[in-house]
Amino acid sequence: MNRLLLIILITNFLGLYAQERPYHELHDEILSDSNSAHKVMQHPFFRPFEGEVRGIERCLKKADKAWHEGVISTKYLKALRRCEKAAQKYDGHYVTALRQATATEDLELFKTLIESDARILKKDRWLEKALKFYEQHRDTAPFEAAEKLLSAQEDEAMYRQMATMEMENYEANVKVLSYAQARNSRTKAGKRRTFFVGYQRYKDGMVLIAVNRNAYPVTLLLKLENIRNYSVDKPSTYHVEVDPDSTLEVMYLKRKNASKPASVSPRYSWVMGRADVHHDRSYTYMLPFRPGSMVIVSQGFNGAATHTGRSRYAVDFVADEGTRIYAARGGRVIATESSFDKGGFDKSFGKYANYIVVEHTDHTMGKYYHLQQNGVKVKVGQYVSKGQFIGLSGNTGYTSGPHLHFGIYKVDSDYRSTASIPFKFQTNIGIIEAPKKGDFFKVVR
Repeated sequence: MNRLLLIILITNFLGLYAQERPYHELHDEILSDSNSAHKVMQHPFFRPFEGEVRGIERCLKKADKAWHEGVISTKYLKALRRCEKAAQKYDGHYVTALRQATATEDLELFKTLIESDARILKKDRWLEKALKFYEQHRDTAPFEAAEKLLSAQEDEAMYRQMATMEMENYEANVKVLSYAQARNSRTKAGKRRTFFVGYQRYKDGMVLIAVNRNAYPVTLLLKLENIRNYSVDKPSTYHVEVDPDSTLEVMYLKRKNASKPASVSPRYSWVMGRADVHHDRSYTYMLPFRPGSMVIVSQGFNGAATHTGRSRYAVDFVADEGTRIYAARGGRVIATESSFDKGGFDKSFGKYANYIVVEHTDHTMGKYYHLQQNGVKVKVGQYVSKGQFIGLSGNTGYTSGPHLHFGIYKVDSDYRSTASIPFKFQTNIGIIEAPKKGDFFKVVR
């Protein structure tokens, strides 16, 4: 009986912890906004809003009080939501200040804003506007904080270049041709298409057919424009998974009035991977190196250099060329590249990265980048087990030096790209859920 009671208590505690965690994250985000607001209060522009900053602080104290009184769930969350609205209102003042600083070339105000590390600067639109203004004035007024933002933006562009180069077969906004034409169509590089969508006409309409010649699954995004005299059995913007080495009838278009002309303008894009992915968060990955060896993280989750945006949950490891790489998780090898011998810190090297992509049982993809020439030691279609030797690290592609880039990816919500997702490693000091720069671990199975 006592054991049963203990299990119930533990279960309830874990349930409450899972419920509380997102509240803590929201609380910390609002607290960060409040701290950013304090940094800009020194400037005359923000002094009229000092009362609002105090209001955010008082709001957080009330929320904390509800928390300490043991009032979880609804009351605590409502309190935090009120604080969040107050913080978002202050974001509006920040945007107004940024507009004024750039319009009047007020470099003092601009420097105050840049150094505050406000949340608004993490949004692409405002970051781009701020950096565009700064680049015009950096020779006369260099700011250390702005230089860091510029560096981070350049490194993010580097990652995106690498990500778009990871599969030469990826294509976007491709026009749908007749099935006979599509079968023989070629990419811009002159290569025969490994994936295409074609149409076949029949008496009362047409059918759109996707053909995937790749050894990996593909997520297709299809968009119909200028639909005239057709009824469609799917939404005009539609995504669907297409299995490896398969043909799929994607969509039927039926002519509404047989006596009138009918037309449509279909285009599509596609990306490697499946859209319907449910990552097994309980799974613990192995560090991708020889068991017993010591490894150093050179850039972890949310790294300031390149691990932002879609790559925020990737990890870079210090690895000399020729270092043996092992599968962090078992699965089927779905893509490899091993022919390149070039590497350098320039976008032109992006297309020369060697890599291995492994699809796991939950359909996430483990990606291993920057391998050396002929450093891939597995074949497409081969199943590998956790801890199996798969390749040799190198310095190919867009890279500033030898290292291994590793991450777990899925198709992003735009259905046109892939994005990294959180995962955890088993190490000699336990399970690590957020590796960071400088972490030093021993590899264990």
